[in-house]
Parts: sequence; structure tokens; C-alpha cells
Amino acid sequence: MSDQQEQQQQQQQQPNGEAPVAQDVAQVNGEEKVDDQPEAVTLPPVTIRFPSPTCSRTVPKSKDSSEPRDRLTIYPQPTETIQDIKLLINDWVGAYWLGPYSLRLAFVKGDDGRGKVYTKKEDLSEVRAGEKLNEWFEIQDVFGHLEDDAERSLEVVREPYGEFTARQSVIRLLELIAPIGTTANTTSTSIALQAGSTIFESVRDGVLSSSSSGETQYEEVEVSLPSGRKGKGGKKELVKVKRAISDDKSHAFSNWKAEQQSSSLTSSFKLGELPFSQKPLEVSPCLRSIQISPFNPPPPHLRQLGHQLYLQIALLEGETVTVICTTRGWYVSKSNVNNFDPSPKQENPQTTHSLIDLLHSISPLFSERLSKLSPLSIEPPSLDPISTVAIPQAEPAYPWLANVPKPATSAEILRTQLAFLHTGAYGADSVDAARDWNEEIQGIRELPRGSMQERVFREKMLQKVWSEFDQAAVRAVQTVCRGDIPAINPSEDPKAHMFLQSNIFITQGDSDALNSYGHLGGDAAMTISHGKDAAGVKLLNKLDVEGLYMLGHTIVDWQGKRWICQSILPGIFSNRRKDEDDEEAAPAAATEDGEGQKKEDWVKVGESEADKSAEIESPSEEQQGETENPMMIYGIDSEKQTSIHWDKSTHKLLEQIGQSQRLASHKVKNGKGEEFEFYASAEVKGLKGTDGRKYLLDAQRLSPVDIEWLDKDYEKSSDHPQYPHRLALLRPELLETFWESELKRWARGEADKAQAKKDESAKEEASKEAGPSTTTASTTEKSEGEAESATETSQVEAPKEEQSPAAEAAAAHRAEEEKPLDASVVGDIKQFDLRFNPDAFVDQIPSKDADDEKAFLPSSINDESEPSTKAVRDASVFLRSIAIPAVVLDVLTGNTSGLMDGASLTKHLHGRGINMRYLGHLASTIKQFSAGPDGEERKETGHLAALKAIVIQEMIFRASKHILRSLISGLQPETITYAISHYLNCLLGTSFNSSPSATFNAIGLSDREDEPAYTKITPESLRKQIIEEVEIRFRWSIDESFFEESLKKKQLLRELAVRFGFQLAQRDYIFDKDEDLSASVTEEDKSAKQNKDKKSKKNKVPAQQRVNTFEGEDILTLVPVVKSTAPSVTVAEEILEAGRNTINRGSIDLGLEFMLEALQLYENIHSVIHPEVASVYNQYSQAIHQLARLKIQQVAQQEGSDPEQPLGLDISTALRLQRQAITVSERTLGVYHHETAGYYFNLAMLENLEGNAQQALRYFRHVLKLWDVIHGPNHPEINTVLSNAGVVLQAINETSLALTLQQQAYESTLSLFGETHIQTGQSLHQLTQSHFLAGDMTSALSTSEKAYNTFVARLGEEHQQTKEVKKNVDLLKAVLDNVEKQKERNEQIKKDSQERLKAARERIQSGSLGNAGSTSASRRLGQTLNNASNGGGVRIVDPATLAAAAAAAGHPIDANGQVSAGAPGTQTENGAPVAEGSNVGTRGTENLEDLVKFIQGQQAPNNANNARRGKNALRGKRRTGAKR
Repeated sequence: MSDQQEQQQQQQQQPNGEAPVAQDVAQVNGEEKVDDQPEAVTLPPVTIRFPSPTCSRTVPKSKDSSEPRDRLTIYPQPTETIQDIKLLINDWVGAYWLGPYSLRLAFVKGDDGRGKVYTKKEDLSEVRAGEKLNEWFEIQDVFGHLEDDAERSLEVVREPYGEFTARQSVIRLLELIAPIGTTANTTSTSIALQAGSTIFESVRDGVLSSSSSGETQYEEVEVSLPSGRKGKGGKKELVKVKRAISDDKSHAFSNWKAEQQSSSLTSSFKLGELPFSQKPLEVSPCLRSIQISPFNPPPPHLRQLGHQLYLQIALLEGETVTVICTTRGWYVSKSNVNNFDPSPKQENPQTTHSLIDLLHSISPLFSERLSKLSPLSIEPPSLDPISTVAIPQAEPAYPWLANVPKPATSAEILRTQLAFLHTGAYGADSVDAARDWNEEIQGIRELPRGSMQERVFREKMLQKVWSEFDQAAVRAVQTVCRGDIPAINPSEDPKAHMFLQSNIFITQGDSDALNSYGHLGGDAAMTISHGKDAAGVKLLNKLDVEGLYMLGHTIVDWQGKRWICQSILPGIFSNRRKDEDDEEAAPAAATEDGEGQKKEDWVKVGESEADKSAEIESPSEEQQGETENPMMIYGIDSEKQTSIHWDKSTHKLLEQIGQSQRLASHKVKNGKGEEFEFYASAEVKGLKGTDGRKYLLDAQRLSPVDIEWLDKDYEKSSDHPQYPHRLALLRPELLETFWESELKRWARGEADKAQAKKDESAKEEASKEAGPSTTTASTTEKSEGEAESATETSQVEAPKEEQSPAAEAAAAHRAEEEKPLDASVVGDIKQFDLRFNPDAFVDQIPSKDADDEKAFLPSSINDESEPSTKAVRDASVFLRSIAIPAVVLDVLTGNTSGLMDGASLTKHLHGRGINMRYLGHLASTIKQFSAGPDGEERKETGHLAALKAIVIQEMIFRASKHILRSLISGLQPETITYAISHYLNCLLGTSFNSSPSATFNAIGLSDREDEPAYTKITPESLRKQIIEEVEIRFRWSIDESFFEESLKKKQLLRELAVRFGFQLAQRDYIFDKDEDLSASVTEEDKSAKQNKDKKSKKNKVPAQQRVNTFEGEDILTLVPVVKSTAPSVTVAEEILEAGRNTINRGSIDLGLEFMLEALQLYENIHSVIHPEVASVYNQYSQAIHQLARLKIQQVAQQEGSDPEQPLGLDISTALRLQRQAITVSERTLGVYHHETAGYYFNLAMLENLEGNAQQALRYFRHVLKLWDVIHGPNHPEINTVLSNAGVVLQAINETSLALTLQQQAYESTLSLFGETHIQTGQSLHQLTQSHFLAGDMTSALSTSEKAYNTFVARLGEEHQQTKEVKKNVDLLKAVLDNVEKQKERNEQIKKDSQERLKAARERIQSGSLGNAGSTSASRRLGQTLNNASNGGGVRIVDPATLAAAAAAAGHPIDANGQVSAGAPGTQTENGAPVAEGSNVGTRGTENLEDLVKFIQGQQAPNNANNARRGKNALRGKRRTGAKR
């Protein structure tokens, strides 16, 4: 990134003065503190001066004299407060030890004898010299009296202790000596095991598979210091961090085998070997123990002397001391464990103001151990702080497989005393009242929101209180489930019991004991209703209409029950209002309404006569309903359906909701026939609390009814049974999609009308100027020409896919919607009005005295000639006919990715507005899309096959979840574990044991304990029940063979554990008897190895062989599943969306700045460790990656450009944020979560872009593991990962391994898609490159030709990709032609040489040696030719002939008979060395055998010479001694 961009990034500052982009996290005083990035200095530096500690060991001496420990220089922002400055101070090495203190300006005497007054604010607060500064003062106000260049300094002044500050000092000490994420922390409690664990650093360092026996090796790397303190110039400090490194430096695919990603259904991973967490940091304890002394509380007479708290501390030196905190500080008393003596132990009593300073002075071992911890340690931490600090505002992820801690727990007295440390309550009588959640939430809602700073602060506080409410709701539900809290209505049906705990109102959400939902489906309808109600509250929280209030609302599913947790509506438990109070309130309300009407006359509400009459009649209605619900002011009374309450001011507020949600105003009649106007459904109720606020309840009816489902899929038919309930509603996302679709259709209609009108006028003008026949002909020719060109274009660009009629129809609709539209010819968009009536088709409750036995009455609002009612029907039709096919089309064309499991499918469908009850319809649509061109049925392939497998698996999961919930509801906790294990055996363990038996241990407190229902289920009955449940809920039939042939058992086990909420013991569960054999062998081998290594000779008791796959002890604990109503952060969302739009318009730098600013706001509001923050990190990094790829393509297309030129993008920041995104995602969503897998893949691509091939390969390898765990084998996107990994391997010259991966990707793609699919062509195209780089030109040409044929068939010859593949084919052909020609040339040379050799032999045989002149010599020559074994023949060779013969054999020699320089004279053609004893080439006469063997490349025998050669003789060298 350029310096200018860097400076712009540094100048960005959050609205409320919080730290800017990409902050690291440190644990400070139990809160999240964010560390500042380098930022532009907007204020002069501020120097803070500190007092000196009593003990010299408390503050380590600085190695650098330029960094004194008695003062700190910081560079604050103008809007930072004194509290923010104190948070920075608390984590600095020179001030970590401080007790309670304040910050003050240096004393300057004023006129009144006190400190001089510098600033007097509007709220009458003063900035006075030498006096304590208010912690909420902003720095710009504190130093507002100084000039810009004046020196600014603050002094740290110790403050006296109170009980609260004494308790805070103990908590601060615990944070220092026992940080979270270390072995020293023994006070943390969690609702499940291994909360918020992460394995990213192990994956990054490649140490996941390292042997546990060897010690982990570390290397030091530089990272940003996450400590919250600032260095010189306000720049973030860089420190070295220890990082574990793998034993070998080889890449992650070194041990890859082609069969590792098997094509079978079963995944290759073992559950017992999956990593879920990193080992906590080993930290040596600084103290043996610390606890609140049993002598507390101080007696009154000692409290009068200033005693605040007694602390009992066991030092490492072996001494146990009782430390007393007084107003002045801490000192060691003479007390022992049994006797209390408050007198000081030392002869010269002197209190030490800081508890930490005192411990340094009395325990040298404490100083030694503490010096190894942050912030004193000079050694870098081995784990990044973001992976260990506490998660402040998000629910931590709990792994679905966990190890049982050994020992199960540790002795820690302080764990039971934490409540006192935080509250100061010694007994029940001194416990303060629980938090008033409702007042907190509504009070924060009423905070100002006029400026950006106010909005950010308000949203931050709202997110914080919602998170704390969720946590409190979980604790309250667990208390209620354990039976610790009595019901507030004990006399009623237990299913209708209500509870009050911690000011949270708790009710059961799955039992319709009062028959409120009898007309809709009873318990099933009630469960759905509460889920939709929570979704409606979340929507209203996001809309955040001023003047409307929602209760705190959370749903907790735990142990088979659904619990609804709400804050208490003020006045809900109070007595009925008195008549006189009503009479007094009525005139006031009328006056208020009158004033409101005067102020808001311009609001078009209630203008009709009917509305006016409604306003007049409204008070009488309220008077009538007074006996039913005195708080209700708006909507239908649940207790009396004919009674309608209506309030004008509430109606105006709901109009704003109606405008945003596109709800139509409509009339509803009461029992008297009077009409009232509503925007939302009349069932959405408005209540006025005793605090005067107006609350909305029953928000599920904000969405209209899915009438098509009720008409076509609710009733029982020959194919399917009746649907469980009639509460089928449309999702808000669908209404938005439908509205946009209709807007486009309306705009196209308007454009067509305008164009037709324009053409008509043009035609009339043309007819006046020219003859009608000519004009008509030319127009016709023109239109025909346009049609021909359009046809040609479509033939060139459109793929010639053989699609089913359903796919073609969906594609045609998509193409029609995406046609470019001339906005100039479209009229005012305000003319388009499409609204929905939420009361349309809503079933009515029949009257009690009705004779009809029907459970419900049809809606009175069903006239589809009314536009808003018809819009509800049209949206319902749109869902079936357009929305669902669009999802399948996007998957088919590859526009949708990342669908790995049921959770990702659910999120995707909900985002598209599709309810999960349509899974059966989705499966049917997939089947239709897989049909042939003529509609004939075909088996699904490729993406559609993978999608259908996920859809069916999700249907089975949801059916299983419903059945399991009903089985364990009401059971004792210890019985639930046996129920779940037996259920899993019947569902997943039948291949190992086809008839598992249930275990039930009766409590034994009653003689009439009936066996629960789970003991009666069998694999056969369970499968039958699941099939029936799928038919009822999803209108889809599953064949029973699917459970054995196609069910992915490990993946279903993971989904059940994560989404139902239980943790399993981590071990290798045996799903098949074949696995049992291999597993038993493995265990024996392990046992033998362990016994061999151990010195103990005791024989171990062999492990008992399991009868079932799962046992009761395998279910460790049940985890609450929380559905929060906290919305997303609107202020940050707006800026993030603005950044995306700005980038799309071409302003890349400005858009990225917007995204960074939004990212800062997310960090500020959510405190970094939150899934929303991880998502924004990922979005920013993805944007950087996509922009980088675009720039690389642009550079490649420019002629003469430098490929190494910088891209102008901050890829290093994107990498850092992406790494943080993974850590945050693993800790809040899960290590094996589909979003985590997506983040890993994006990080691998970024690392490859930056040139970090080794890191990219590690992440690709881990992504493959994640796919195997989450989805299993046989998914097209796995091949994408393999192909990308192959490309990276090619970059590091691992061509053979890259070819293996590409070949595997191709074979998998071929099996999934078939030979003729475009995806197979793409895979062939990649494989071509691998063959080419491996040097196998023939295979490269073969694969390239296959790819070309596929592209021609699918895309046509004129498509760009087809042309590219054609170039590859031509290039490879040219290369192979050159190779063939070279081969032919070599063959010709060899042939010519052979002919010359033959000619030489003929010359020899024909007596060309007649110059010898000896008959005897000729005779001897003839004998030698006839019998080559006779070595007596000698001849005289012509040097020219010898040279030709030698050249033919590949041993060129010159005319003098010497071997040519530079020729391989010492080797034969096949590389064998010439015999040292051969005399060829040294003289003109030679034995004929030597000559022939020399020419043929053989060694001439020379036994005498060979016998004399030793093993150290020269080899491969000429006898002249020339170099090799």
C-alpha cells in the first residue's frame, strides 16, 4: 500500500473515539480492550506521571534509557475519555501494579484557595487543577484551556480504598496471575466443555499431525502487540511471538495419496483423531492459593477503623498469610488460619497501597513467576491473544466432540467466592435486586441518535445488553429445568407453568396448555409461532422505530423443551387499574392525542369517515375491554376475539413499519361490525406499560399467510398425511424478492408502452415523408436484420446445453428479468405500488357455542379482487413457481457455492425467502431439472446430485430432531444420556449392531416408574417414524434403503450434535463391523506399544468390547441452543454497503476506505470476537482478492507491461484480517462450520496471491479435511480445491504431485458430471496444463482435444473459452510435429550412418585391402571373417573409411584416427565406457574384431588390462588424463 493510502487509513477514527481498523485484543480488567493502530496525531502528546512502587522488583528496569518507567507519553484522540486513558494505563508495564487512583492536572492555586478552575461545562461540572477528573471527561475538554503547542501532562494520584475497590484489586490480581486460556486459570465456569476453542494456529504452523511424544519446536515471528498500550509516536509496537513449527519443512501435500479422497460414501477421517482445540498455555502458578478469608466481613468496630477486606494467601515459599485491606492500603497481619489478629506482622507497620506491590515485597517467587507473564514478560507469547481472551458479546462455540477433563475438576475455593467479589453480597439479605432488564433495554433505546457518534454508542450499548440478556436467559432456563424455581402459577397445568427468575419471565414454548393455538394445530403451531414471534421481534429491533418498544426476547431450546424468555412488561403483574385512575388518565390522553393531531396534521392517517368513527368509538371499546386486559391499547384481544382495541398514536407508529415492510392498510371489523384500520395484522398487539411506553407483542403476524401451502399441501391426500399446523407464513425476504421482481416487470411494461408510443409516432412521421410501402419494407428488413443478428449472437454466446424443460423455463425467466432496461423511458417509480395484507387468509377461531366441529373458520378477508389480498396469493405462487426453481438454477449453473450441510442450506434458503417446509418441493424441482430435453427422467449428476443429497439428509435430520425432542422431553438429565445413545444406535449404529437394546436405570424413588418411550424404539420402528415424519412435514417419500445405502452417518451425527445441542466423548465410533476389525487391531497395536514403553510390569485390564456404537457415557452434556433477537448493526451495515457500491462504481480506493470504516464500527460495537466481525473481515479480504485478480488480468492484457508491478492494494492487511476472521469464526461458530471452511479457502487463495505457497497448501489441505468432515466425499467443490492445490504445486515445481491432484480432480469430476459436461471440460483444461508441465506432450494433446470437443459441443466454436482451448490444441500439435520431425531427422541420420557402415564393410569384403599384396594375408582375412573368434586377422585400415564407420556408430574421429574433441569419445551410444584396452584410433592397423566391436559400441576384450584395473583406477577418463 502506498504511503498516502497508509496515511489515509491511519487518519480514520471511530465516531466515539474508539480504536480504528484491525484492532488486536487484550484482556484488561476483565473487559475487552482494543489496541490502537498507527493513526494520525490530531492532539499534542500527553505525558502521564506515576508514583514509584514500594518494592524494587515490582516494576522491571527498562533496557532502553529512553523509555522511563515513571512516565508514559500517549497520543490520544480528542474524543477519548479519561476512562479510556485509564484502560491504557492499566495494561502498561510501568503501571500494571497500581491500586485505585485518579488522574489530575497539576495543582495551581486558585482564588478560592482550591485548585484553579480551567473549564466550566454546561452541566456545571468543572475541570479544576489538582482535583480528581471525572472519568467521562473527554481529553479535548480537559486540555481545552491550553494552547496547541503547550505541554500536556496528567498526574496519577492514589485514592483511598473502599470495599468495592478492594474487591476490584483482587479481581485484577487474578487476571494477572491466571490469564484466561492458561493452565493457571481455574475459576472459569462454562455451560459446556471446551468453550470457544480454536485450532487455527496449529493449522497455520502445520503442527496438527505432529507427534505428541516429541517436544514442540518454536520459531519467533513479529506480530502487532495486542496490549492496548502505545509506543513512540502512537505507533503500534511490533513484538516477537513464539510460533510452533513442524518437524519437517516439506509442504502439506508431501504425503498425499490419490486414494485419500475416496469416491465411496464413507468419509476417510476418524472421529477420534479430529483436532478441536489447542492445548492451553502452560503457566506456573504465582501463588499456591488465594481466597477470601473466613474472617470476613470486618466487624463494625474494625470497619470503623477503615478495615475493608481480609484476604488469605498461600505463598510459594510455604507461608500462609492473612492480608488486611484498609482505607490506606494493604498490610500483612499476625492472623493465622485459626486465630484472627489484625495487628501488623512487621514491627514498623506501614501499609502498601497496592496489593500487587505488597506481594512483590513479601514473595520473591511471586516476582519471579509474574515476570514471565504479560505485561512484564520479555518473552513473546506462544499463542495470539485473540485466540485465548474471553469472548465478551457472543455465544462461544462448543465442539460436538470433546475430551473429558482429567481430573474432572480442580479444587478452587475462590471459584465459589467470585459472586462475592463481583457483588459484595455476604448473604441473601444483602444481595441487591436483580437487574431490571426491561428498564435497561428501553433506557438504552431512548438514548439520543442524532449524530454518528450517538448512533454508534447507542448500538454498542444495545448489543452489549442483548448479549448479557441472552446469557442470563440461558442461566435462568437451566435453573428452571433443574426445578430450583417454583412456578408463579403452581395451581395450573404444569404445561402452563410460568416462572420468574432474575427479572426474566420464562414460559414453555412448545405446549399449548391453554388451547390458544387449537385452531392452528396445537403444540406444533405454538412451537412455530414462538419462533416466528422471535423473528418478528428481531425485525422490529432492526427497524428501530422511535416510540415503539419491544421486550427483551430470547428462545432457549434445551433438553427437548423450548423456553421463551422475556423481560418483564411493566405492570403485567400489577392489579387492575382503578376506575378513578382511568378517569384521570382519559382526559390527559385525549389532550395528548389532540396535541399530536395538531402537530401531525400533514400525516395522512385516518382521513376517511370510517377512521374518524373508529377514533370516536375507540374509547368505548377500551372501556368494554377494561375487564379483560386494561393494558391493551391496540389489536385484537386474545381473550375476546370480537373485541378490538385501537389507538391513533400507536397506529401512526405502525404505519412506519407498514411502509418499510410493504404492508397495506386494511380494515378489520369487530364483533359489532365496526371497522378499524390496521397496517400490521390485527393480531399484533400493542400494550401500554405502567412506565408509559408502548410495547408490541405477537410479532409473528407481521408476515402474510402462505395461502398456496394451505390450499395445496395442508390437507391429507392419497400421497401425504395432513400437515401438523396451519401457521404457514411467508418470509420477509421472499416479499422483498417478489416486490423487486414485480417492480422490474412493471418497469418493463412501462418501457414497452413508452417504446411502442415512440415507435408509433416515429412511424407516423416517416409515413408523411416517404411512401408507406417503402417505409414498411425498410422497417421489416430492419427488424428481420436485427432478429438475425440477435439470433447469431445468441448462437455464439449461449451454451448448447441439453436442459430439461423446467431448467429452460427458469433460465428464460431469469434472462427476461436481467434484460437491460432504459430507465429514462420508465416513469416515476412512485407510481408502482405493491403492498401485502397480513390479515388476508388468516384463519379465525370458531366461537365456543358454534355447532360446527371444524377447528378453524376461514378468513373473512379473502377477496382476491382487492390488490393487497391478491398480492399475498401472487407472492405465494411466486415462491413455488419462481423462487425455488431459481435456487436450483443457480446451483446448476455454479452461481451458488458453499452448500456443504444442512446448516448452510438452511441459511441459503432463508436468505432467498424459502421456508424449510419446501424441502420436498425443492427435491422435486431438482428431479425436474435433471430430466432430459424431452422430460424423460434421468439420474441427478454433478451439482444437482450433491444438492439433492444435502436436501434429503436435511429432511432426515429435521425429522430426527422432532422425534428425539419428543423422546427426551420430561426425562431426568441422567436418563437423557441413555435415551440419546439408544436413539443414535437405532439411527446410525445398525450396521454394527442391528438390534441395539436400550438402557434405563430407574431412579428408584417410586414403585410406579414407567419405562420411558425411548426404550421401546427399534431401528425398524425409528426408520418408519422418520419416513412418516418426512412425509408429513416435507411432502416427500424416502425409501427405506436410503438409510443403509446413502445416509452419511458421521455427517448426520455431527449435525445432530451441533444443532440439537449435545457433546459426545471424542473416540472412534464404530459404524460398521469392518471398521470394528481394523479398529480393534489398531487398539491392540497401541496397547502393545504402550506396554512395551512402560517400565511398569503390571498387566493392564483389557478394554471391554463394545456391544453398541454408542453408550450412555458417550453423551457428555446437553448444550442450550439460543435464538437471539439482537439485530445486525445498522449504522455499520450502511457504511459497508456504501463501500461496496462505491467500488462497483469504480472508485476503488474510496470504497475500500468505506469498508475499513465499517469494519472499525463492527469491531467497536461487537468487541472484535463476534461472528459478524469475522464476516466483515472476510468480505473485505474477498474484495481485495477480487480486485487484485482483476488488476492482474488487466496487466496481462496490456502489451509491454511489467508483470511484477505493484497492484496498489494492501494485501498484507487483507491477509491479517482473514486470519483473524478464521480464529473468530472457529471460536464463535465452530471449528467444523461451513463458514469457517469458506474462510480457510479464501485465506488459501490470498496466501497464494501473495506468493506464500507453503501456507496456501496447508490451508488447502485443511479445507479438504473440513469438506470431508462437514459434507463427506463426492462434491464438485472438492474438485475445485484439489485443482487449486494442484496449481500451487505447479508453481513450486512439484509437477508430478500436481498432476496426481489434477488427475484425481478430473476423475472425480468425470464420475460426478459425465464426459460431455462443461465442468468436465474445465477439468480437462486444467489437466492439460499439468501434463504439459510434466513433459507428457502426448497426454497433454489428448486431454486438450477432449476438452476442445466438450467446449465445442457446449459453448460453440466462437466462444472465448473454446478459442483458448483451440489455441492450446494447435500449440501442442505444433510441438508434437516438431518432435516427430526431429525424430525423423535423427532416424534419417542413423539410417545414413548405417548405410555408410554397410558400404565400409562391403569395401572390406570386396578386397579393398589388396594393397597389402599378400595371398596368405588375404587367406587369413577370409578365415577371420568366416570365424570371428580367431583373433589372428590383421588389416590396414584407410583412415577416411575408419572415420565414416566410427561416425555411423556415434563415435566420430578425425582423419588421423583420433577421437574428436568434444565428442563423447569415452562412452558408447548407450553410455557404456569404451574399453581401456582398446587400441582403436591409436594406429592404422587393428584387429578386425576390435574394429567391429568398436563400431557397434561394444567393449573390446582385453583381459590383461582389465585384470590390472583396481577399484580406484580411473573411470570414464581417457588415458591421456584429460578431465571428464
